[in-house]
Amino acid sequence: MADNKKGEHDAHRQRVYNRFLSEGLDGFEEHNAMEFLLFLARARGDTNSLAHTLVNHFGSVANVLDADINDLQSVEGVGQSTAVVLKFIPQMCRYYLDSRVKNLKMMDSVEAVAEFLRPKFFGLTVEKLYMLALDDKRSLIRCICISQGIVNATPVEISKIVAETTKCNASGIIIAHNHIRSTCLPSSADISTTRNVYSAMRMIGAELVDHLIFSDTDYMSFTDTKYMETVKQSLGLR
Repeated sequence: MADNKKGEHDAHRQRVYNRFLSEGLDGFEEHNAMEFLLFLARARGDTNSLAHTLVNHFGSVANVLDADINDLQSVEGVGQSTAVVLKFIPQMCRYYLDSRVKNLKMMDSVEAVAEFLRPKFFGLTVEKLYMLALDDKRSLIRCICISQGIVNATPVEISKIVAETTKCNASGIIIAHNHIRSTCLPSSADISTTRNVYSAMRMIGAELVDHLIFSDTDYMSFTDTKYMETVKQSLGLR
């Protein structure tokens, strides 16, 4: 009986493999895609029922992959190795996307900056603040993660930005952060951060070129909108 079950599971897996090879994931229902992913965590056995359980429990594949590892392991049938594979996938996707743009050097347009930075925010469940240090030709010197968590313009963040700018001998910088499950419109804290960084850059002879905010589906640029002019005016600049 056990051998029969094993044979059934193996045959089912082969059918799923064949379907993926011929169609890709586009035609898969969420539980089918989750089942295929669970093949990576479980070399043998039934993963279909666990796939249904996970998608039903969390509501979607995205919610499964975004879930805390302890929450994943609280689901019956999910051990550490399975939870680690599930948490690995978004990070590997981010690594892949980042790898595709890592050789981009010229940050001379908002589009180029957005193309370079978007992968760094893919699938994140916390806010991160990045800084791009640029030379006088807008070529990238270095990309630095300044902070993780809510961006609130703390003195530590500003001092780190100043220190990194000086260390890189940058003539200009771009800062960028993400909003979690929200629009990319700037909050009052975002505008305050921009003003403080702009002022700090002027004090050391550098320029805040732009501040980009990324949502799950879009981004905005302070320079391409009214917000950078508003920041300059608040500092008495034109």
